[in-house]
Amino acid sequence: MKKTLLLALSLCFVLLGISQERKSAVSLEKVNKSVELKYDNFRDPIFPPMTNLTFESPGVLKDANMLGTETEIIETVYDMQTNGFVANRVWVWDDGTMAATTTFGKTPPSFADRGTGYNYFNGELWGPKPSSRIEGSYRTGWPSIAPWGANGEIVVAHTTATAPYPLRINKRENKGSGDWIGSDLNGPGGDFEPSWARIATSGDNNEIIHIFYNSYNDFAGQELALAYSRSDDGGVTWNPHNEILPELSSDYYTAIRADSYMLASKNNIVVLLVASAWNDLFFLKTTDHGLTWEKIIVWQHPYPFFDFNTTLMSDTLYSVDNSASCAIGDDGMVHVVWGIGRVARLEAAPPEPGYYNYWPYTDGIGYWNESMGQIPEADNPHHTMSPDYLESIGMLVGWTQDLNNSGSIFDFEGSGEPPFNVYRSLGISSMPTVAVNGNMVAVAFSSVTETYITADGVYNYKRIWNRFSYDKGQTWGPFIHLQHDNIFHLYDESIWPEIASNTTSDGVFHLFYNADNLPGLYGDDDHEPIINRIIHNEMDFTVGVNELSKPYERDFSVSQNYPNPAVNVTNLILEVNKPSKISVEVINLTGQKVLEIPTKFFPVGNHNIRLNISTLTPGVYFYSINNGIENQTKKMIVK
Repeated sequence: MKKTLLLALSLCFVLLGISQERKSAVSLEKVNKSVELKYDNFRDPIFPPMTNLTFESPGVLKDANMLGTETEIIETVYDMQTNGFVANRVWVWDDGTMAATTTFGKTPPSFADRGTGYNYFNGELWGPKPSSRIEGSYRTGWPSIAPWGANGEIVVAHTTATAPYPLRINKRENKGSGDWIGSDLNGPGGDFEPSWARIATSGDNNEIIHIFYNSYNDFAGQELALAYSRSDDGGVTWNPHNEILPELSSDYYTAIRADSYMLASKNNIVVLLVASAWNDLFFLKTTDHGLTWEKIIVWQHPYPFFDFNTTLMSDTLYSVDNSASCAIGDDGMVHVVWGIGRVARLEAAPPEPGYYNYWPYTDGIGYWNESMGQIPEADNPHHTMSPDYLESIGMLVGWTQDLNNSGSIFDFEGSGEPPFNVYRSLGISSMPTVAVNGNMVAVAFSSVTETYITADGVYNYKRIWNRFSYDKGQTWGPFIHLQHDNIFHLYDESIWPEIASNTTSDGVFHLFYNADNLPGLYGDDDHEPIINRIIHNEMDFTVGVNELSKPYERDFSVSQNYPNPAVNVTNLILEVNKPSKISVEVINLTGQKVLEIPTKFFPVGNHNIRLNISTLTPGVYFYSINNGIENQTKKMIVK
């Protein structure tokens, strides 16, 4: 994708605790403006020739009103880290040590030095920034890391030098020290070229290795196939080896595309999440170390067997924007987040084979967990993943913020069209990541952020935002702008956040992300080569694990309506902890407001709210309580 998008605005300082009230602040003219693209994915992209042969490191980050303690841990000029979403590139151990990887290279344009950049935190300090890849003479890319053995670590990456392009595995028995021991994992041969691998381990000592990887070419009746290999002896033997699991096969999908998948593991549970704009949002879950897998569909795509050359749609489709993440709670429950996009290959205006349209001003981050069941289909199945519909059923947790309170997101800032970059994930708010600790769910995402503008006034920067739930995703706290008024981030594009799946023993989440001064990628010919910094943020502003039993102190809470199902009249109990002006709305499954109690003042205490629902037709509805800062939504049934 060449110079596709970016956002611009004038500078202001942003405070914490942004209101969670969602505003429809993008004009319909922009919302309905589409861009045509050709689908592609890269394993070894050809970079443009350099015209500027000098670049400088920005140096060490300084602490200036920054949320969390930050350290720059890796620098790389090679900047194409994914074709979809980034995952499985960091790990945090229980003893407080941690490791991080990235695709590393400092010699543009050919990047003959490309490979795994690695750094290790020994519990007190990060090591020096790496100056070379861990694979020695092997040129690799797209590393993924996991714990291995009682105290070791293992990294897998794909190779690009010569056929048959085996995956390169490097492991060592003691994390952070000693020589890496390298080996190859070969594909099944033919046109299968193992690419874009993800690794996880399970077992009491992390001795069972699970690797999923893409075919890169046509294989087994699919344009792109996803294969699985498993080893219980450190990679000496593999069983199964190069297996296409039935749930991922041509019986269900024409392709599992590049970087549209990730792995999560906890307490001997392993989960493979698959998500893109072109197929179901689903995951495979094993509780027996990969012997059997259960398939759970979160969202069912209305166009099964989607094909870029032949499939045409009757309407534009809200879908995953090609970015997603998942995490496993201590109770074994899977939590999923995704960016929301809007795409089409319309019957009314058929594009050329291989091309599609997307709508860059689509905005939202969805959230789901296993207690919710498959997302119910909207009246128009093309809109099941729309921000409005997801908000109506309590599954929308993120969106861009109107920081200057103008009522419009892009009212004057930025001359670009559109004034922001979308990378290969197509939303304004995108690249979400999630982690769970006890009852606490942490979400981070990269979002176009107004009032933070490039020096040339053309584009707005993407920056990192957080939200937290203290009750396993039932309710969510305010939006937190991670970098807010840190002067060393004022001119940073911050993307690809990843919260490590494990916290340290003190309950602190650990976030890693990429930052540089120019929106876009050198690999996409958006700008000249520059230093990209991989940054570790110790999120020590979050609640520690020993405090998780304390409930999140909300301004109000609302009961389940009673009776439920209800006829003509139903009641709610509103418990107000802080005097507030509160409104009540009832919304149907299509997101339309069908009943409203105007905003009124409620003092501290319990209040009975009586809803006259005699005018509503039988069906499922949602009632939403809002005080301008917090919003709580619950489902009710009308008979």
